Amino acid sequence: MARLLLASQYAFYPLHWDPFAVLCEEYDVAGSVIAPPPPEIPSVHQQLGWVDVEDARNAPFAPDIRLQCRGSRRRQRAWLASQLKVLKPDVIWIQEEPTSALAIDILRFYRHDPRPRIGVAICENKFRAARFWKQVRRVRAWNRINCLLATAKTSVESIRKVGMPVTVPAQSLIASAHAAPEPVVPLPFDKSQKDFVVGFAGRICAEKGWEVLLDAIDRLPENFKVVLAGGGPEGDELQGRIQKSNLSKRATYFGLLSKSDLWRFYALLDCLAVPSLTTPQWAEQFGGVLADAMAMGVPIVGSDSGSIPEVVGPAGLIVPEGDAQSLAATIRRLDQEPDLLEEFSLAGRNRFSAEFSISAYARKIAASLNLQERIPSNVAA
Repeated sequence: MARLLLASQYAFYPLHWDPFAVLCEEYDVAGSVIAPPPPEIPSVHQQLGWVDVEDARNAPFAPDIRLQCRGSRRRQRAWLASQLKVLKPDVIWIQEEPTSALAIDILRFYRHDPRPRIGVAICENKFRAARFWKQVRRVRAWNRINCLLATAKTSVESIRKVGMPVTVPAQSLIASAHAAPEPVVPLPFDKSQKDFVVGFAGRICAEKGWEVLLDAIDRLPENFKVVLAGGGPEGDELQGRIQKSNLSKRATYFGLLSKSDLWRFYALLDCLAVPSLTTPQWAEQFGGVLADAMAMGVPIVGSDSGSIPEVVGPAGLIVPEGDAQSLAATIRRLDQEPDLLEEFSLAGRNRFSAEFSISAYARKIAASLNLQERIPSNVAA
């Protein structure tokens, strides 16, 4: 039985913990966790909460959980080294960016030991090169990685630009989301048969493109409605624009919704718009709302920012970022072509199941780390 170590400050985030549980229950591994103190969770992810550490310890697969000590970097590195010597993992899944201190410390510990197979996650689409000597130490550590577990190709391309060796293999579309609950009951909403409802869910800030979406809806006839959900620094500005414009009867801002209400929100939609805008410091990443929409069979219209085109695939249409006219024309096309809507809906559900469900995510991690499925005892006998 292989000894699998999950090392991550996000180890107890459900979208990482649940696949880890699948690996420990369905593959021939014994699971361990090293987790620093948990970070502050961004508002967009708070709906899923956090797995309680004691509940995690009492999981049926009996994980060995070790919480990193607080203190100086020197003390933390010494503690980490002592734990790795005791755990002696055969396989390590680092659910951290390759630039993180935890990832670098683990890679440096094993720089002369090829025994554990090490996979490192990548979610970001923008990385900055470090100063010369720090960059040299990074690249030396990165040479120890056996596989990169990337949410999208744009993440791989970005980390390569700051020195990730091309000899380190990478797999993309390694990300997960929870399936939609059944049944989903819509929120109260006055919608006629002629109405076409476009949704937006995410952080309310400039780079998410909410203004572009409102501009697009403003160009369309009155039967096109838009509903928006999420929190962020521009929430009041969004609400103010709706109230002061001719969209006041066609646009609704729900604010930040719980996950259960968010599923009901998706049930209102004819399509989901993800009009993100690339900035010098940021490009759209995997985007959990994309996977949520696919799980619900909601067609997607996304911009060409960052990872959106790769993640959406056959589940929707892509428009140039910042182009309200193209966005409006594409939304109108979906309203006029119900067969296309149905095609994207079915493609989205199939894509979610094959690519982004918890079981699909666990399967991809297992394949990248060369884990073997557990043979049931009755079969082995």
